Amino acid sequence: MKRFKIEKEHYGYKISEYLKEIQNYSGRGLRQIEVFLDGKKVRVTKQIKKQGILKVIEKEKETNIKPIEMPLDIVFEDEDILILNKQPFLVTHPTKKKVDMTLANGIVYYFKEKDGKDFVPRFYNRLDMDTSGLIIIAKNSFAQAFLQNFGDVKKYYMALVHGILKDDEITIEEPIARVGDSLRREVLEGGQYAKTHVKTIKRYEKSNVTLIECELFTGRTHQIRVHLSHLGHPILGDKLYNDIQDDVKRQMLHSYKVSFIHPRTKQLCELEIGMYKDMKEIVDDKS
Repeated sequence: MKRFKIEKEHYGYKISEYLKEIQNYSGRGLRQIEVFLDGKKVRVTKQIKKQGILKVIEKEKETNIKPIEMPLDIVFEDEDILILNKQPFLVTHPTKKKVDMTLANGIVYYFKEKDGKDFVPRFYNRLDMDTSGLIIIAKNSFAQAFLQNFGDVKKYYMALVHGILKDDEITIEEPIARVGDSLRREVLEGGQYAKTHVKTIKRYEKSNVTLIECELFTGRTHQIRVHLSHLGHPILGDKLYNDIQDDVKRQMLHSYKVSFIHPRTKQLCELEIGMYKDMKEIVDDKS
């Protein structure tokens, strides 16, 4: 439930207009709520004519995702946002081939135990199975719509790549398209616009490896992996886009930092975590 204080400056608005223009609700979000003005249930089409307290209750949703107990590394949680540090080798959400033991199953279990209610995970970003790190979940439709439209979400990754990247910084703007019916994507003319900014963190000359930071400006499937492979510096352990033989068990890609405008406070939130332990072991070994 959310509470908003109606002031004189809001007189004349319909409740739906107030929620969309002042509180950043989406049209879809308005269809999923009940509203109460000073304790009395009203329609969203009602016009605001006096000061008071507007309560917004999101209608209960059901989920067909099976709750399964698993450890969750919670980095941040409040009434609107949940941010987890996802472990590698874990699928984010159910697919046709993988319907359980996904991160979504663990999240549904967590809220079932915590609140006794069904929970619909609204992932803002989704990480590949073998990618570790920060993943953002909106806990309600209000937060989901705000993040998508007004959140100014920025996502940063660390990656270990083959070869010594000579540039300190480079921006890759190359279109990405799917290759037939396969999982692979490639840089192809006519594909979807994609932009990745790459910054060199450290070069390991003896090992011929570079530690880099990648900032995503678009969210294409496998974007970082495709762009780095196209650049000639594929990610260590990436079995799909790296033809160089190595004994690394998964792609060394880690979502280590996010920033966003919080939907309720409208304040900038920044979260940063260290690299995952298997990635750190490789870096320490090459120091």
